[in-house]
Amino acid sequence: MKMRKAGLIWRTIRHLTIRQLIFQVLIRLRARPRLIWPGMTPMAHFLTMPDADKPVSWRVGTFTLLNRSYAPGDKPINWNYRYTGTMDYGKLWTYHLNYFDFLNQPDMNPDNGLGLILDFIRQTGSLRDGLETYPTSLRIINWVQFLSRHQIRQATVNRHLFAQVTLVRHRLEYHLGGNHLLENGYALFIGALYFRQRSWLRLATTLVCSELNRQVLTDGGHDERSPMYHQLLLDRLLTVLLALQHDTWHGDSSLVEHLADRAGQMLNWLTAITFRNGDTPLVNDSVMGVAPTTAQLRVKAEGVLGAQQTSKKEISLSDSGYRMVRTARYELFADVGPVGPDHQPGHAHADTLSFVLHVDNVPLLVDKGVSTYQIGPRRDHERSTVAHNTVSIGNENSSEMWASFRVGHRARSNVLTDTPTTLTAQHDGYRRLGIIHERTWSVEPDRLLITDHLKTTRNRRNPSGTARFHIHPDIQVQRSGDRITIGPMQLLVSSETEPLVSVTNYDMADGFNRLRTGQCLEIQFATYSEITLRLVQ
Repeated sequence: MKMRKAGLIWRTIRHLTIRQLIFQVLIRLRARPRLIWPGMTPMAHFLTMPDADKPVSWRVGTFTLLNRSYAPGDKPINWNYRYTGTMDYGKLWTYHLNYFDFLNQPDMNPDNGLGLILDFIRQTGSLRDGLETYPTSLRIINWVQFLSRHQIRQATVNRHLFAQVTLVRHRLEYHLGGNHLLENGYALFIGALYFRQRSWLRLATTLVCSELNRQVLTDGGHDERSPMYHQLLLDRLLTVLLALQHDTWHGDSSLVEHLADRAGQMLNWLTAITFRNGDTPLVNDSVMGVAPTTAQLRVKAEGVLGAQQTSKKEISLSDSGYRMVRTARYELFADVGPVGPDHQPGHAHADTLSFVLHVDNVPLLVDKGVSTYQIGPRRDHERSTVAHNTVSIGNENSSEMWASFRVGHRARSNVLTDTPTTLTAQHDGYRRLGIIHERTWSVEPDRLLITDHLKTTRNRRNPSGTARFHIHPDIQVQRSGDRITIGPMQLLVSSETEPLVSVTNYDMADGFNRLRTGQCLEIQFATYSEITLRLVQ
């Protein structure tokens, strides 16, 4: 057992960069984060910030985050809520409490918002998760937005805010990289502009520009391959750009142009993977109700970048590994790429060669999404191969998911054919079993043909697998003999051997901590299967 665990750890850490490994050691040697107060109250400069547009998550006396509510009543707010020992909502919930997004919900009264800030400041000495670098980064941006919008100057708040930016500056999340490091850089930009700190500005410029170059792929997608995190990062980038455009103190027009170009690339990618009804695929760690929609981001981008730079452009999806195929009546989103960047696949799922299908602007076959980040059976299942519209072999995952954000061996995919009517790819996630999974999507105006082929690399006969198709909870499956009807499509199955077709129930994440029951079509086959989805209405 110890050898197996050691092998799992090795298959995970062998992909980390030297920088990550060094900082993984350093982060474990550090003391708990604490704020260091400035010697004198710094002068603050209000910034141009976007309109208050965060989802409503606070009503007087009650926080509602990730679909779970907390009402302190007559007791002080517990900013360390997950440590109460009574009702553990998990670290992600406590993170969201400490982000202070609620300051920027449309109806937040300035006095109430300031009261929440001061309550947080009074409890500084007892803060735990709230002083970690990631929530501190997001809180800095939220506080500056709120203070600038309402023109609030208060020495206590400014001293605390300055200390928070200082904390981020000295505890950048190099050990993680990815979206965390970009958020650190965005916070440094906002802090530098707000307090006119040149050293912070230089560091923010170097960090954000280098990380955008590293993390934004050539097709404009973020390399963690999560549409939700892509939306969040683009939203924050637009906020930073808005501040930079209206504050001449920094004096760097080339920086503004560079960031604007990156934002335009990210917007184009997001547009390319968005369905006609406005939904984005819930692939990898993505969930509804957390990030701004594509439509909201497009409106914000038009105000920041201008109409010319945000005009819809046709782009070719490439190294993000996603493909979107559109016909008059249906849209097919397919995953034929890597699960994520090798050095940071924390938000990845074992979903290689999975797909999502919309028909007549309505979701038909869906990704289940995620309902939790907490370690446990639910998190394990939602990241697993059986939770996606692809083929599983026995109980094995195509990529080795473990803990909550860890990946051991990773499926490597290879696109063989990529035309407007045919997409073929294969992956080696089952190579340890002597099997290569190859899938082809053949697109026609009135039907979609999905072919799965299990190729053997060893002397193994008739390898078997199970193809799963998760049907949106609003759509019912109807069976009559060999005929299977799913909404407006009729499904036919053929295989080298008699396939075994069954319908089971599954739970789809309808946001964090909220599930809806739908139906899943399971098709067990040997070696080869051909599934035809034909439009019947």
